[in-house]
Amino acid sequence: MFVTTLTLFALFALSSGGFLPRYDPRIVNGENAKEGEIPYQVSLQNKDSSFHFCGGSVLNENYVITAAHCTKGRTPDSIKVVAGTINLTKLGSEHPVANIIIHENYNAADSWRNDISLLKVSKKFVKSKVISFVPLPSPSDVIKTNDVAVVSGWGRLRQGGPTTVNLQRVNILIADQEYCKHIYNKAHYNVYDTQVCAYDPKVEKGSCNGDSGGPLTVNGKLVGLVSWAMGCALTDYPTVYTRVSSHLNWIKAHAV
Repeated sequence: MFVTTLTLFALFALSSGGFLPRYDPRIVNGENAKEGEIPYQVSLQNKDSSFHFCGGSVLNENYVITAAHCTKGRTPDSIKVVAGTINLTKLGSEHPVANIIIHENYNAADSWRNDISLLKVSKKFVKSKVISFVPLPSPSDVIKTNDVAVVSGWGRLRQGGPTTVNLQRVNILIADQEYCKHIYNKAHYNVYDTQVCAYDPKVEKGSCNGDSGGPLTVNGKLVGLVSWAMGCALTDYPTVYTRVSSHLNWIKAHAV
């Protein structure tokens, strides 16, 4: 979804079809999440500076699931995972990263295909009221157009606007897959069946700068990872997410 990895501010570049999609979505027109409401949400931070650069979800006691573009070019000792908090100014549970596993077929040059990564932590996650494991979809789960989805994360409240230390969440809708493919094809970008799109076609709600890798859930199950978009929470261009159900075998093979 971006040209360079994880800059805090929007990176728009002209392309032959218009604007190049950007990295780092964060939440626009959301609301403060309640304590324990999204207990699998984590903040990925620079180990030295505690700067939040991406979101992710606790997969099990040893692993976090996030986007490949969040971890590409980084080393395990440069990242820490912060869990169990909805306010980044308050102490959460910190977990050093022992290993980074990026999908072997991740391709940023081709619409960020296979934009999925796992972080193995050296300090295990312990389930509590504020930390739990995100439920995965089953291969038979069907995500339909207009299903209500929840996306969450920390960051800018609007494009070019202020950041927030409070975890935000917002309801959006699963987009029609053919519409999503069509609108991005017009801008010379591909949307694949291993990706799922979501937005609000009437109100600017959804992700913006900084929430890449964070969870998109439907009925409490992790259906998508924030990957890329044309801009922040647009009503015509949905945000594109890595479709988790397309990567279940990969997750099972590597999160062990």
